[in-house]
Amino acid sequence: MSQSNGGISLTSRISAYPMVNANTGAAGLYTFDPTLGFNDPSNPSNYSFKVEPVAAGATPTVSKIIVTYRDLGLVTVTFTLTATTDDQKIVSNSVTVILGNLIPTGRIMTRNDIGLTLTGQNLQLSLSRAANAGSLALVELVLVGRLDPSEMI
Repeated sequence: MSQSNGGISLTSRISAYPMVNANTGAAGLYTFDPTLGFNDPSNPSNYSFKVEPVAAGATPTVSKIIVTYRDLGLVTVTFTLTATTDDQKIVSNSVTVILGNLIPTGRIMTRNDIGLTLTGQNLQLSLSRAANAGSLALVELVLVGRLDPSEMI
């Protein structure tokens, strides 16, 4: 017995998945063709990374992001840093960048000039890609910043 993927597979090896069309609301069996790329023209995407502790009692300052990605063509991405302050306020800062090349190379590339500055505790990085904004394949994200040693416990 074959494994179930939640849909049906035809002899041509094309899988059909039960879904709802985001534009019309119509339910049906739809296919996904990866040869058309991974740029979703209908739905945006976003991802929030886990909050990582830096040092107990310290307030770090992030000054830039280094992003490593696979070049699947041009993609517009918004990076957002969110943090908390000592007076229990939420602060955030965002930057929108274009990654990749007009003609996709398929190569792993690094961009280390994304300036995004925020000082706060419990830093969390989120990213979002609007519908039809291109294909994004992340390899690695690094937050670069500083920590005042006098604040460390």
